[in-house]
Amino acid sequence: MNPPKHNHYIFLKIKLFFAAWASGKITVRKLWNVFICSLAYVCKWQKSAAFPFILSLELWNECNAGCLFCRDGKGHIYNINPEAAAVGSISKGKMPVEMAKDIISQAKDDALVAVLYTNGEPLLYKDLGRLVAHATSSGLMTVIATNGLLFNEHNAREILEAGIDFIKIQLGGFTPDVYNVQIRYGDVEKLKENIRMVARLRRATKSHAVILIDWITYHYNRHQIPLIRRFCKENDLMLSFRQGNPRGGLEGKETPLPTETLNMSCDWLWKAMQVNFNGDVLQCCEGVIWSQLKPYTTYQTGTSKVGDIWNGPQARATRRLMATQGRSSMPICRQCQRRGVCFKW
Repeated sequence: MNPPKHNHYIFLKIKLFFAAWASGKITVRKLWNVFICSLAYVCKWQKSAAFPFILSLELWNECNAGCLFCRDGKGHIYNINPEAAAVGSISKGKMPVEMAKDIISQAKDDALVAVLYTNGEPLLYKDLGRLVAHATSSGLMTVIATNGLLFNEHNAREILEAGIDFIKIQLGGFTPDVYNVQIRYGDVEKLKENIRMVARLRRATKSHAVILIDWITYHYNRHQIPLIRRFCKENDLMLSFRQGNPRGGLEGKETPLPTETLNMSCDWLWKAMQVNFNGDVLQCCEGVIWSQLKPYTTYQTGTSKVGDIWNGPQARATRRLMATQGRSSMPICRQCQRRGVCFKW
């Protein structure tokens, strides 16, 4: 099976929409905000809707898995800035939970979803359950992507009972010999037990959460696709496929990632706000792995206004540049293959 070059997650979006509608997390006002953000993108307006409809929060960029495509052997995050050697490495840190709650509270009437991860492992963040509960009580959908290795009865039950809407679990091998080609630190048999446990708890807690296995496809693991299909069917899990990233040791052995500049504007500038762990408001999620990217501003809890930043002078100038000169006008956009505002691949 050849994975799609870009996965648009159509069936997932439909399923999440109806689940959110049933739980009251979708309102006419939120749909109007989505419409205006989308219209602003199509028309290339400098000003978008009053608020983004996606809040992307980098809670903590540390990780326990050590994936080859993400970090080097010492745990340093790969810096996608071509001038990385000159400008320095990616710093690590945690977002204060009060900052995340403040951002969510300000945008709760208009935003649709809070994405509670960007580059790190969200289960390392001790306040994840509290933050999911706060977002749920504020009427926002919540999303995490995890390697699943740190799931246990306590944290799984906590986020399910807090009302999480979507859990995406990365998997790229069904047996240890295949799984550990890309994952330095992880036991796939324990991971599969964790996934079964989360699926059981979802039924026990009567959670509406959608659990999706994100199969990262390489040439070396395609023969195990029938195994993961059977596993997902047995545990009532959604399954999706995406192309793997060959960086970190598989260059020359796997299909290289595309490098040409896309001849299209990026939705992200009009639809989603990225906030780094230190409060830096960035133009997109790629900014968290691009050192020395100038932020729109640095968010200050209790002082900053999400709406003012979202349509502030820096955001409007960036949209104007994208609208008039395209992705080639900015180094971080020139190499980006993102389409839409769902997942990267």
